[in-house]
Amino acid sequence: MATKSEGIQRLLQAEQRANVKVAEAKKKKQKRLKEAKEEAKKEILLFKNNQETTFQDKMAKSQGFGEDYTAQINKHGQEEAQKLEENLRTNEGAVTKWLMELVSEIKPEVHRNYETTGFA
Repeated sequence: MATKSEGIQRLLQAEQRANVKVAEAKKKKQKRLKEAKEEAKKEILLFKNNQETTFQDKMAKSQGFGEDYTAQINKHGQEEAQKLEENLRTNEGAVTKWLMELVSEIKPEVHRNYETTGFA
C-alpha cells in the first residue's frame, strides 16, 4: 500500500507543480497582453497626433493662412507688377502716339444707323 500512496502523493505533487506552472504562464500572458495593450495605445496616440498635425497644416494652407501660401501670393504679385512695368516701358510711346492720332484726326462720317433708316 505504501507504493500506492507514494504514487498518489507523486501525482498530487506533479499536479501542484503543473498548476503552479500554468498559473505562472497565465500571469506572464496577462503581463504580455497588458504591455501590448499599452504599446498599442501609445502607437494610436502617436498616429492620432501625427494625423491631427497634418490636418491642421493642410487646413492652414487651404485657408490661406500658411506662410508658404502667403509668400507664394506675394511672389506672384511682384512678378505681375514687374511684367506690367516692363510692358509700360516698352509700349508707352506707341500707345501715346496711337491715342494722339485718334484724338487729333477727326473724320466726319454719317453714323451707320442713320444711313439704314433712309433719312440720309
